[in-house]
Amino acid sequence: MTADARLLRWAVRLHPPYYREEFGPDLEEAALASMAGRPRAAVLAEAAQLASHGLRLRLGLGADRALGRAAADAAPAVLALAAAGQAAHRLLETRVFGTVMTPDQLARTYGTQPAWAGVALTLAALGALLLGRVTPARLLGTAALAAAALSAALTAPHWLAGEADQPVTGLLNPLAACLFLWLAPLRLTPAPGRRGTLAALGLGAGATGALLVAPMVGDAGAVGVVAALSVGLAGRHTRRAALTGLVALLPLYPAVLGRFLPHRPSPVQALEFGLVLAVTAAALLRVHRRTRHPS
Repeated sequence: MTADARLLRWAVRLHPPYYREEFGPDLEEAALASMAGRPRAAVLAEAAQLASHGLRLRLGLGADRALGRAAADAAPAVLALAAAGQAAHRLLETRVFGTVMTPDQLARTYGTQPAWAGVALTLAALGALLLGRVTPARLLGTAALAAAALSAALTAPHWLAGEADQPVTGLLNPLAACLFLWLAPLRLTPAPGRRGTLAALGLGAGATGALLVAPMVGDAGAVGVVAALSVGLAGRHTRRAALTGLVALLPLYPAVLGRFLPHRPSPVQALEFGLVLAVTAAALLRVHRRTRHPS
């Protein structure tokens, strides 16, 4: 068995058992036949598509599920917020340290060059998604995550030496964007229309400005927004919009974590952090109950 065949069969095995029993052999045979003689890049892309489909079924993110539709609706907003968070962080970083460090020192210490490449790739992924090009969007989002990982790797030695903040939280925004691109049923739900496109672009631009003016919107401000949206889960007509908002704010949650991970939290910070966890858990529990017992 070739390496390509093993890769495709591994991707098929990620599907739930019930699905493999009914469709597994046909799916595997079709994948092997369609990829015979194709370049390795095409095989990798097909394996990634199969794996994401299997994980989507396991997580209940199908287009026929409320959570799947909400994830697809929120994907453009998630990408816009992810790019906004990364760009604002890098601009603030340059504003704070640019006066005491040369551009070369800043690039070596904080990995700014691959970080900005990641921002550009996230924006390119957003553009591809808004144009309905799902596969390019997923590949660009994956490349953005790889660029962020390279930036974190460059920052890690300086963090260990106590010269920079810990780099892990810088990975969480592009990771959230990449997960949404691969796990949301983007091919099975309508592409963003004009209103959705303008909303995503406006949200990204507004979030960038807000984070530059008041970085607290990333932590304490997010708590208030999450609390307000959680109220919407109680109403039948506002539930889906509130859920979409909670999901779309996921890229801002790492800012909350980033505030507490490096330091010992104060009682107020611990209360804010607990509120975020409680609201998020309540939202997920409510969605899980609705998917099992739809009204």
